[in-house]
Amino acid sequence: MVNILLFNGLRSFVIKIALVTSALALVSCAETGVGPAAGGTMRRELLQPWIELSGAKPGTLLGQPNAALQGATGFITLNRPTAVSARGNDVYLIDSGLHRIFRYSRAEQTLTPFTNLVPQAGMSLYVAPDMSLYVTDPARSQVLHYTWDGNALPPLSSTANMGRPVSISVDESSGQLLLADAMYNQIIAFNSLGRPLGIIKPQHVRAIAAMAQGPDGIYVVDPLSRQVVVLGPDGSYRYAIGAGTLAEPATIAVERDNLVFVGDNFDQTVKVYRDGQLVSTVGGVGTAPGRFNNIAGLAVDGGLLYVADSMNARVQIMLINPQALNMKGK
Repeated sequence: MVNILLFNGLRSFVIKIALVTSALALVSCAETGVGPAAGGTMRRELLQPWIELSGAKPGTLLGQPNAALQGATGFITLNRPTAVSARGNDVYLIDSGLHRIFRYSRAEQTLTPFTNLVPQAGMSLYVAPDMSLYVTDPARSQVLHYTWDGNALPPLSSTANMGRPVSISVDESSGQLLLADAMYNQIIAFNSLGRPLGIIKPQHVRAIAAMAQGPDGIYVVDPLSRQVVVLGPDGSYRYAIGAGTLAEPATIAVERDNLVFVGDNFDQTVKVYRDGQLVSTVGGVGTAPGRFNNIAGLAVDGGLLYVADSMNARVQIMLINPQALNMKGK
């Protein structure tokens, strides 16, 4: 791992970039079982550490300086990120240690406190296609909604059906919102205006820890059954992922090519599935690039996997290389 100082004029911004070196090859070998090919050449892995986001210079929102959060050096250092979502150059994260929601700009390389909301335990994030931000608020049984520039929109609520919302996602083709509720063990469908449409009662799901949408339908993390259950739009059972390979699943992200990433906090790994089969395991306990200590959130966008590596006080951004699957056994 090499620390690189990126300079913007005379003001510096520090990120840690994980380079694929011989040392990383050894880590990769230990975690995925795939190491250097014959002759010492490096084979590309399905997931490769790229950038560690552990802090950045402060940005501004609505023209207001964030002096209260920047230290003497003008730098915000992450403390305990517990949720992450990304779309394009915008990465949103909750830092429970700093008690703030931030927007990280990959273009400007800044961390900007987003709204004055003080995040509570169990909150999750989702950046919608229109770049607005949804924040689940399980303590108040609602989902908060903000415009890109931080203005509050009407929240989502359903008094009789929403008890402890844990995940939300938007169907990009229809605009329909799906909200997973852990208290009632169900999924609530809303239209694009935030009006409840109906209730989906998942089949073969004992508990809901997280949810995502993908090519095959609705992917529900069931921590009691130690698997991910894939459902049709009506909640009908399609198939299950991870039986016998997951021990403590908590977070999920699904890529358009049906790569399913599941954070397993039993062994601190990200397990990757395709067509219901385990194709890669990355991680393990540690502080090196590609290792984790409490995987608190996952997000996927633009060929990148974002991992809220909570107790290591960072968000790891990893490159996704689907072509690596075609190289297996070659």
